[in-house]
Amino acid sequence: MKALSIQEFIDLRNQSRNRYGVELHLHDQCSSQYLSTDGKTIEKEYLIFLTGFLDDKNLSALISDDRTGVLIIPKGI
Repeated sequence: MKALSIQEFIDLRNQSRNRYGVELHLHDQCSSQYLSTDGKTIEKEYLIFLTGFLDDKNLSALISDDRTGVLIIPKGI
């Protein structure tokens, strides 16, 4: 399954921290990847950045109901 590479996650984590003050964590399982934010709610401005970053990698995001987590989904599934 297509997912973020470690370097792509490091780039995303650094941009998230430096530009938006969001601390991201990657949870990697055999069948999926999930991002969490230390309980910080994902605001609209950051969501636009995050979805754009993932879109450039041909991935999409499913945001958790409490807006603190993101399931990464390959496009076309």
